[in-house]
Amino acid sequence: MDEQLEQLTMVLRRINSIHLSHLWSFYRPYFRGDIACMTFIYNVFRNENLKENAHSMEELKANDRLLIPRRMLNCVERLVSAAKDMEQIRRGKDIFKIVYLVTCVETLQKLKGRNDLDKKEMLFDFFENYTSACNKQYIRKHFSRIGDEINGTEDTFWQFISMLNECRNCATHEGEYWDLCFNNGDSQTPLLIVSVAQLHSNAKKEQYGFETTLSYKTFEYIFVQNCINFIMQYIQSQGKPQMPIPKRT
Repeated sequence: MDEQLEQLTMVLRRINSIHLSHLWSFYRPYFRGDIACMTFIYNVFRNENLKENAHSMEELKANDRLLIPRRMLNCVERLVSAAKDMEQIRRGKDIFKIVYLVTCVETLQKLKGRNDLDKKEMLFDFFENYTSACNKQYIRKHFSRIGDEINGTEDTFWQFISMLNECRNCATHEGEYWDLCFNNGDSQTPLLIVSVAQLHSNAKKEQYGFETTLSYKTFEYIFVQNCINFIMQYIQSQGKPQMPIPKRT
């Protein structure tokens, strides 16, 4: 208990209690218990190496690179929350939400320093390297290209990411925000999606029919789990000490 109190005290030296309450409310459902969630947040802030009683902008700028995990943490909370808020503005129009989530991925990749990737590569890298094996399999089970049950040689996980990328591009470049890409109704009845996709890196884009029983709510949960994995792996890659986090759900 003393250890958790020390973690909480340290975090509150970095951010105020209102900010912490927003982060806690957002991230807590993705962890098995309170200790795991607090340890994750603690790991984000523990290596900032700021003086215990200093919060000046000058000091923050001097430690710019050390603040990257904090920026990642805030980015995910703000953009995923903004995506959720779109349900109040355009109910059932999930492509509005996808635009926010893809923006979140691009921001995380740029904070990590992956400016060598184009936007499509950022998206595929994010899902390929930070999606757990069980979540990849879940997507494969709930998303398929029509006809692949006969001719199936494609990885439906990659088909799904290609479809998301195209939906985002059509929305931002052509204003097509109205198509469907998730099954938010009867999860037992596959939803038909017609979308342009590039299923191979050396193939041209073509229009395909897809079926899905994947809901946006489930996808959002998988997405935030990816973001947490991304942040944890970034901290580890910097060679900074971190507290072990109990297994998440």
